[in-house]
Amino acid sequence: MDDSLQPDNSLRRIWMFVGVLVVVCVSAFLINRQFMTEDDHTKVAAGDCFENSGTAEKPRIKKRDCGDPKAEYKALKKIDGAVTSLACSDVEGTTGALTQISFDKASESFAVCYKSNRR
Repeated sequence: MDDSLQPDNSLRRIWMFVGVLVVVCVSAFLINRQFMTEDDHTKVAAGDCFENSGTAEKPRIKKRDCGDPKAEYKALKKIDGAVTSLACSDVEGTTGALTQISFDKASESFAVCYKSNRR
């Protein structure tokens, strides 16, 4: 058999590597994309209103003007350093809590105590 008609194995390996690399990069982007969404949960402070376009388990918080019909909730208090929603149990009028827990820096953990903004 003529060697000039055989495909170059090293070139084939390079293209296979590039193909696998592209698949891995695209997969990593799609998986990581869920964590890169715009979310205002770290910006919510006492007196702010917000909507949750996500779920209770995976909230997606968007700050809204309190008069906006989409503003479902009103923040009553933000407790820095809190690691559970129990921190809001003593805040009068609280019907729910958002929590962020940072395992690296306890100072970045907090709870936002909120109530319904519906009248």
